[in-house]
Amino acid sequence: MKKTLTIKDIAELANVSITTVSRVLNKNNWVSDKTRSRVEKVIQENNFSPNLLARGMISKKTRTLAIIVSDISNPYFVMLVTQIEHESLQAGYKVTLYDTQSANKSSSSADIISEENIFSSITDSQIDGVIILGGNIDYNDVPGPYHEALTHLCATVPVVVVGRELDGIDYSCIERDQTGCVERVTQYLIGKNYQQIGFIGGSKNVYITCQRVAAFRQALERENLPVADEFIIQNNFYSEHGYQATEQLLALNKPLPQALVCINDHVAKGVIRALKDNNLNVPQDIAVASCEYFPGSEYYIPRITTVDHQNKIIGREVMSRLMLLLENNEQKIPPVKIPLNLIPGESA
Repeated sequence: MKKTLTIKDIAELANVSITTVSRVLNKNNWVSDKTRSRVEKVIQENNFSPNLLARGMISKKTRTLAIIVSDISNPYFVMLVTQIEHESLQAGYKVTLYDTQSANKSSSSADIISEENIFSSITDSQIDGVIILGGNIDYNDVPGPYHEALTHLCATVPVVVVGRELDGIDYSCIERDQTGCVERVTQYLIGKNYQQIGFIGGSKNVYITCQRVAAFRQALERENLPVADEFIIQNNFYSEHGYQATEQLLALNKPLPQALVCINDHVAKGVIRALKDNNLNVPQDIAVASCEYFPGSEYYIPRITTVDHQNKIIGREVMSRLMLLLENNEQKIPPVKIPLNLIPGESA
């Protein structure tokens, strides 16, 4: 009697993973045409018919993903969510967005949604996978209730985090290069012979700010350049904070640094506006550069010298990892860092 082939047998004959065979059977777009053709050829040659019960179990998935962001008005999150949603649709999944507004300090307390409540809601619903972008996971001291809720969420559903790894919690992590972006832009300024450089933006409570400020200090120290604490102002991530920080520098009533590194393009725009309002030109009187590109900066006057973190690549990596997790929860995927791209502009 001829042996009845299984999905595993088809995967071995086609020299692909079981996950890939499953995607072909479910007409998932997340497979290249070449690989799909190879699998379909093996299926046809062996008259393979998938087990109907197994197909029924697969079909119970809602094909719905949850994305949790801490402020959807932030261009970084807008870019990333847009890319992830595009990749999700290509893979046959729809997306539910949760915006906590926890990152935007201009929001009232009534606007902020508890991330723990969102996690609980997701575990009680039919969500296939979760993507976390920012929030309490970004703070130096992660709140205990959040840690517990995230641990429970990760034990219930596949989770991908764009951020950092937390010890003792099982999720797939995609790390952005938080130090390399600062090193690239600071070295660029040093290469243009700026020697007195300040740093503007971010929050002392957020781990990426600590990483970026530390990298800024180290970049100056390696070149034996002065590090002035009064020229390092960490007050938040939005344009108004760049403006306020610049006013704070001007209030010192002493010579300004020759150049400023800003934590992102939003802050850089606030800095440039404040300098302009005080009759100072960029870069003639003071140069301004940014650690993180936001769309539209290339149309600003002056165009901002900045660093592109390549959110398109991040979005593709998020979905690639989540697809693997949805098919094989036991597979350990090591963290990766996405390459950076320095964009020289007119501001420095």
